Amino acid sequence: MTATTTTNNKPSQPKLRRFLLARHGETNYNKEHRIQGTLDDGVFLNYDGIAQASALGVYVAGRQLGPPTKDMDASSDNDAGGSDRSSFESPITRTYCSPMQRCRQTYAAISGVCSGHMTLAHTELCSPQHSYHPLPEPIILPSLREIELCEWQGRLRRDVAVNDAENWNIFKSEPTRLRLNDGTFAPVLDCWERGMANWEKIRSESVNEDAQLVFIMCHGAIGQAMLLHSLGMDVELYGKSKRFAFDNCDCFEIEWCDTEMTSRRWRRVHPMEGKWETCSSTKNMYSSSGLLSSR
Repeated sequence: MTATTTTNNKPSQPKLRRFLLARHGETNYNKEHRIQGTLDDGVFLNYDGIAQASALGVYVAGRQLGPPTKDMDASSDNDAGGSDRSSFESPITRTYCSPMQRCRQTYAAISGVCSGHMTLAHTELCSPQHSYHPLPEPIILPSLREIELCEWQGRLRRDVAVNDAENWNIFKSEPTRLRLNDGTFAPVLDCWERGMANWEKIRSESVNEDAQLVFIMCHGAIGQAMLLHSLGMDVELYGKSKRFAFDNCDCFEIEWCDTEMTSRRWRRVHPMEGKWETCSSTKNMYSSSGLLSSR
């Protein structure tokens, strides 16, 4: 990815941008331990899922309220103890969402909470130095859909574990080797390739629109693939560490320079806010453990 240019066609300083990557709330299928995959009809948020989405909405609303600050560029402090929200208050100005109903429902709940906070902010909280930015309408990105699990979709996990034990064990131990649809389709590898393509599109459009903070609403598997991609990890790490797994309405923040292939640092921000961790330290940790191979 190249540096942006000015109106005089001179390269501008490459910027650091941040991306919030979140999973949808709990669904009826999640509750039943039923495999969803790309199924959409009959899959919807349950009461707990709506509550989770609302709680995430409170967090997102907090990112939309605050004083304007100067743009961050690539010269900003980028170690794990560097800049945090206090020095990066740019609001979310660009959002993406999976086309699937459970993600749309989650996004709608988040947006509703943000709208309520906007009303409160204007009536009680805002001063001349503060402003509130509404959450924009999401760009529906089909490739943000969940992993395709073919003949497993709609079935209980325990049923698949018993009646397709060989493939289920492969999925749990060596997920990249899984082949479904009579051995013709590799679900994890397909998801991985979509994750890489998603970043290429989202990052390019973020540069073109100069969006400093971007929100992405997706699913657990595609979210994990995108998080690992952003850290420069190998596909073989997929499914091997809970640190990169997305529970319902988990949200990660990723800081990424426009001109760099991998992100600078990352952290989980919801439901609990964690500490920033650099990409290099994360890679070193998994290299030393033997879980990370070179690309």
